[in-house]
Amino acid sequence: MKRIILLSICLMVTSCKFGTAKQQIKRELNIDVSKCNIEKDKDTHGGFLGDGDYIAVLDCNNNFNNMKKKLLSWNKLPLSENLQLIMYGGEKDGMGYEYNLALDNKIPEIKNGYYYFINRHRDASSKQSDDIFNHYSFNFTLAMYDLDTNKLYYYKFDT
Repeated sequence: MKRIILLSICLMVTSCKFGTAKQQIKRELNIDVSKCNIEKDKDTHGGFLGDGDYIAVLDCNNNFNNMKKKLLSWNKLPLSENLQLIMYGGEKDGMGYEYNLALDNKIPEIKNGYYYFINRHRDASSKQSDDIFNHYSFNFTLAMYDLDTNKLYYYKFDT
């Protein structure tokens, strides 16, 4: 009986989202978003394996000056080829990529801004490696900051 109770508790804890959207973003990206306003916060993770995606959109008009220094250490847009393919689809070497993760989550194609990528796949050569198509599954976080609208798009994808 004790084992069943312990297993139930473990499953409940692992399926819960830890902290608020702002806490999660600060923890993973090491960027202060405390003065940003959350416009969207949607999590489809769940079940035993935790597959799903998480999208948060934050209006950071009131916080840009606090974030500017950190953003300068991110990559300047456009996205790398692999990230462009998985987020917006396209073709490479005669092969079509129809993921369209951005379209599914209403993330616009940002022209002027910065992005930060974390490859969380256990077989990734590094956390910043965007060589995502060589793995049997996807586990990554992508944050994009639109300088024209001062919006931060935080996207986490797990398969």
